[in-house]
Amino acid sequence: MPLTLRYDPESDVLHISAGPKSDGATPMEEPELDLIAIEAAGEDNRNLVGVEMIFASSYVAPYFRSRQENAPPRVGNPEHTSYDPATDTLTWGIATDAPGMVSQAGDLIAYWRPDPEDETFFEAIGLSLRNAAQHLAPFFERVEPAASSQPSRQVERMSV
Repeated sequence: MPLTLRYDPESDVLHISAGPKSDGATPMEEPELDLIAIEAAGEDNRNLVGVEMIFASSYVAPYFRSRQENAPPRVGNPEHTSYDPATDTLTWGIATDAPGMVSQAGDLIAYWRPDPEDETFFEAIGLSLRNAAQHLAPFFERVEPAASSQPSRQVERMSV
């Protein structure tokens, strides 16, 4: 499934769409990631159809920076964002391989967990973009080495 990316450098909003219409958007559960909203559809609202990211240039940093002329590299938040250059995968939050807690739309992957207060609902805990350099290329370029003095953290794996 091909992804469509739209980016507005004035508002620094990135929208990634897989095509189908969304039934709504769920912000990521982690407070530092709550300006990333996962758009989903379906009965349990976990069929991933897109993402909207406010302050996108900070969320893709320190691994990518804006292609705008003289755009400075940003430090980003390596505690909540990781990048694996070997697989070209950018991840925000927590990745899980728990059965039924992963939804995918092309190279976009969302990770979920049951809501602790009502297990009929789910919370978005992570998001990954595979082939990140390719998808972000019209708007962002990879930073070598990352603009952070800290090494990239390993993606946290969680079982639910």
